[in-house]
Amino acid sequence: MSLLVEAGLRRVLSEPASSNSPPTELPPLPSWNGGRELVDISNRDSLYKVMEEE
Repeated sequence: MSLLVEAGLRRVLSEPASSNSPPTELPPLPSWNGGRELVDISNRDSLYKVMEEE
């Protein structure tokens, strides 16, 4: 499998870059509100307490 991947990478990387086509715009990355933190990870005792609850 690794030989197949290596051969594919070599083929793609050996091709010259197409300078005729304009660069494509990437869509914006998704974002969301994940809520607030549930525990202060710098407080080891609080962190272990939350980890033991689950």
